[in-house]
Amino acid sequence: MADRASGAQNEFIGNVKETAGNLVGSDQWRAEGKAQSTRGVAEQETAKAQARSEAAGEGIKGWAKQTWGAVTGNDSKELEGRAERAKADAKDKANQ
Repeated sequence: MADRASGAQNEFIGNVKETAGNLVGSDQWRAEGKAQSTRGVAEQETAKAQARSEAAGEGIKGWAKQTWGAVTGNDSKELEGRAERAKADAKDKANQ
């Protein structure tokens, strides 16, 4: 599973290596830094996509509970579903 913190760390370290390569004229450091930075960005985007897909599943589950509660007249189940949908929406927005 991708990790946003690890991705941010790789992006940062890669940028430092790339900058150091530019300063000392090392093509190898530049290339290694660019690759590590790119890998870090990809890790972060993968982690965000995974979190968004989890949020979508949670939103569907919340929608089902809310609908079931509304159909059966179970107010607590309907409210539980609404809360799950709101939580899923917040998780989705946080990972855009």
